[in-house]
Amino acid sequence: MDATLNSIDPREIVEPTMSQIGIQARRHPVAVLRAVCKNCHPFADLAMKCMAPRLLVIDDRTPTPDQDSGSACTFSYLQILAGAGLDLTFLPSVLGDAGHYSDAIRALGVEVPKPATYPSLEAAVDQLAPKSDLVIIFRAPIAQRVFDRIRHAAPRAKIIFHTVDLHHLRMRRQSELAGDPEMANASDAMRLIELDIVARADATIVVSSFEDVMLRGLVADADIRHIPLLREVPKRVGGWSARLSGLFRRRGPLSSRRDIVFVGGFEHAPNGDGVHWFVSQVWPKVLNAEPGSRLVVAGSNLTADIAALACETITPLGHVRDLGALFSTARMSIAPLRYGAGVKGKIVSSLSYEVPVVATRIAAEGTGLVDGVNVLIGDDPQEMADAVVRLLRDDDLWRRLSKAGYRTFIDVHSHTAGRPKIMKLVEDLLR
Repeated sequence: MDATLNSIDPREIVEPTMSQIGIQARRHPVAVLRAVCKNCHPFADLAMKCMAPRLLVIDDRTPTPDQDSGSACTFSYLQILAGAGLDLTFLPSVLGDAGHYSDAIRALGVEVPKPATYPSLEAAVDQLAPKSDLVIIFRAPIAQRVFDRIRHAAPRAKIIFHTVDLHHLRMRRQSELAGDPEMANASDAMRLIELDIVARADATIVVSSFEDVMLRGLVADADIRHIPLLREVPKRVGGWSARLSGLFRRRGPLSSRRDIVFVGGFEHAPNGDGVHWFVSQVWPKVLNAEPGSRLVVAGSNLTADIAALACETITPLGHVRDLGALFSTARMSIAPLRYGAGVKGKIVSSLSYEVPVVATRIAAEGTGLVDGVNVLIGDDPQEMADAVVRLLRDDDLWRRLSKAGYRTFIDVHSHTAGRPKIMKLVEDLLR
């Protein structure tokens, strides 16, 4: 054993190790310092915990990332910030334990107060905000509720407002589509709330390039950061063998991929409207051209009217935990939305599974996707039906869109792409 040890040049061990530490230090500085110092002193990790910036993250509920896009967005931020070694506390406006969803957040190293700790959100903010260097608030209604309280309790803490989507824009579009004056009034009220928060926050995050430009025009002096909607790269069961198998399927026959898939939670009104529009206006045209087609509707909180669409060619599934299994037989996913705002999680998720998307312009807004390059666009019923049929019939087109869409996901929407932008924002505010 001594001879073996003596035959090894120490530089062969030390230099690569230090190089790796240097790379990781740029990505996760506090985490690396903890790792290096962990064995220096029994209290070193506690000392590093005290040195790390303290962040308080507030959203309307405990994230359920397998059920809705907004939750997946919040959970991604918790993963990235906790992975950087920051000291995080997550506070839902609806206090209470959410079972395995709360456990998943705690598993990241994020503190989640026990249900009986605070009697209300306001009481929790009064106690937690003064201990925080930075507070991130998701969604305008929650920001409206706690913003002033945070400023009063912790005047030195920086506040980031994450819009998720511009609520007033979505509401205005819904009111115009429905001809609803009450919704129009509610949209105007929400616009004042959102613009006021943007003006007073230390920074505002938008996921849509469209809303980035829009807000910069409306609130000239605000610090607006465009950080696209983020998702984890889907885990591949089976590792490299599964990856190679997927590559073979993309290059080989696509006959096993026949399903046309819609994914979206039905608490979100644009999803139900979009499914009904597609089924009544587009689906008959698709079936006329391709009679063997099947539409699969997946999403949490399935409503009775969507469940009632079930027939030989339409399968409402409700909540699906394993999107990988759903997308493995999907020829395409559809985003037939007639109104909305932000960036649609259903599009980003589909791209992450290398499944092409057919979408309306409003659904693809703010993504930078290009018709015919990494998405197909169809705005009226005939255009969308033609795009669906074209993708059903053209294997070469499917492969091109699959490859280009996945590349877009990795370059724009993956954690690897978004992490530097998030950490740059945190660094800018805390320097």
